[in-house]
Amino acid sequence: MPHAYVWAEQSATQTLYFHRTYLDAVRAGRKTSTVRFRDPVEPGPVNMVFELDEDVVVPGVVTRITPKTVAELTESDAVADGFRDLAELQDRLRFHYPDIKPTDDVSVVHFRLAP
Repeated sequence: MPHAYVWAEQSATQTLYFHRTYLDAVRAGRKTSTVRFRDPVEPGPVNMVFELDEDVVVPGVVTRITPKTVAELTESDAVADGFRDLAELQDRLRFHYPDIKPTDDVSVVHFRLAP
């Protein structure tokens, strides 16, 4: 696997969609990463869109992307993603991506809120 990609100054703002249940954890800083499967993301500015009755947009910055397989995810990946433990993260991955397998490549997308 290649090394993590680190954000270098970019101008285009991308959009990253989140399930509505993650809004409070992102705003409170309990969720500082997200695991993505077949959802290309680049380091740089991001609008994090939470799908509610009316979408809520939270500006942020993708600071780093770490490629892994599902089997390589760790407890610390789970905690940064706002979960109690790796088992909870794996359950949510299966919820969001029903066909995901331990050998599939994913991206651990690290982000922070924009100032």
